[in-house]
Amino acid sequence: MSISVENLRRTFGTFQALRGITLEIPDHQLVALLGPSGSGKTTLLRIIGGLDFPDAGQGRVLIHGEDVTNQPAASRRAGFVFQHYALFNHLTVFENVAFGLEVRPAATRPKPEVIRDRVLELLGLVQLDGLQQRLPSELSGGQRQRVALARALAIDPMVLLLDEPFGALDARVRKDLRRWLRSFHTELGVTTIFVTHDQQEALELADTVVVMNQGQIEQIGSPQQVYDHPASPFVYEFLGDVNRVRKPGRPDLFYVRPHEVRVLFAGDSTAELHAKVEHLFAAGPSARLTLRMLDSKETLDADMTRQQLDEMGLSEGDEVGLKLVLGNRA
Repeated sequence: MSISVENLRRTFGTFQALRGITLEIPDHQLVALLGPSGSGKTTLLRIIGGLDFPDAGQGRVLIHGEDVTNQPAASRRAGFVFQHYALFNHLTVFENVAFGLEVRPAATRPKPEVIRDRVLELLGLVQLDGLQQRLPSELSGGQRQRVALARALAIDPMVLLLDEPFGALDARVRKDLRRWLRSFHTELGVTTIFVTHDQQEALELADTVVVMNQGQIEQIGSPQQVYDHPASPFVYEFLGDVNRVRKPGRPDLFYVRPHEVRVLFAGDSTAELHAKVEHLFAAGPSARLTLRMLDSKETLDADMTRQQLDEMGLSEGDEVGLKLVLGNRA
């Protein structure tokens, strides 16, 4: 289902959580709301799902063309998955997944055998076959998060909303679940919005990334667009490592990522800047150099392959030349 957000505003006392947000999300998209704490991404997700509402008369939410701004969550058919699972610890896996169907009014509640078939189908879909009688405490963190996802899908949601879904998991499990969720979404095609402050997570998973800051949208685009062509200094600095560099004789401040710094021999005539290798970290196929500029004494980072490092024979304390692939100006 497509989702339209029009000029949403939300305040909490004197704090402006959302400052006129407008956003279009097409059918079947996997969209990341990305930003630091306090940027408004969770507030926006909650308003889309009906767990919160905009200030009176300050914006609209439409799902597949229908104005749902004032409708509660129960009437929006939105499936929620939270960071800390929000499972019922006294209920089995089967009972947790079935909960949203079993609490429906009698007139719309499926028959017990339909609920059973639906739950077992979903447990197979999230790769939890045979675990339906276990309690949440008997599962790993990754398994509990998949139970939460199956429970959200049981109600056949029009949209799926995930709030920091992998934040409580360790790095290895997060990586595995990210890969699984991407293929899972491709298979189901449910319009999905997830909140994250993890840049890598957003860039790996999403079809579209919405970068937020201080209650406003800084940029909307594909992962490649927002990373390669940031619309503002904030986006440039927030998405991955970046150096802020001033070139001699030029007043502008430039943003250059470590992989855009070309390290040359000190005597190379094409060098634009000169620096000394202050620290060198080489583990795996790539190396990271911390360089101190000879003129300004500022530091910047540069990435190069291990092969390049070995060919140049660099060590800490060596002087080098630099050539920059200039990015955005502040």
